Amino acid sequence: MIRIGNKVEGVIYTKRSASYVIIERKEDKKIAIATEGKTYFFLGGGIENEETEIEALKREVIEETGYSIKNIKCFDKVTAWAHGGKRGPLDVTATFYIANFDKKITEPIEKDHRVLWVSPREYKDKLFHEYQRYILEDYISQKGEDSND
Repeated sequence: MIRIGNKVEGVIYTKRSASYVIIERKEDKKIAIATEGKTYFFLGGGIENEETEIEALKREVIEETGYSIKNIKCFDKVTAWAHGGKRGPLDVTATFYIANFDKKITEPIEKDHRVLWVSPREYKDKLFHEYQRYILEDYISQKGEDSND
């Protein structure tokens, strides 16, 4: 497992485990990312209490989009020194999955999040977290230029 980012001496990092997903739309080779204002990130987030990675992933996607997901496959795992916005400095362990949207279950809880369908290559440098940019670059190199094949 690769470690992303640099630890700053004297900074106290909070450990955080998280699950994220690259949602594929094969017909036009786009992926879903979330936006909050001008910040872009993968759908997903922190693992709470005794949740498994998959349980957390499913909960987060429903909260952010209102949709369930299917065809869930593990893609990669990274650790990172990251700044978590309101959460402050984080020592993140993040597992990334590839999946597809399934059914609309409810209205999203997180009303400030919007889902965008984007070309992976177009957004690889726009994701907020360095570790998510690393994963998207890895995804592009494994799948081919803007491809979900």
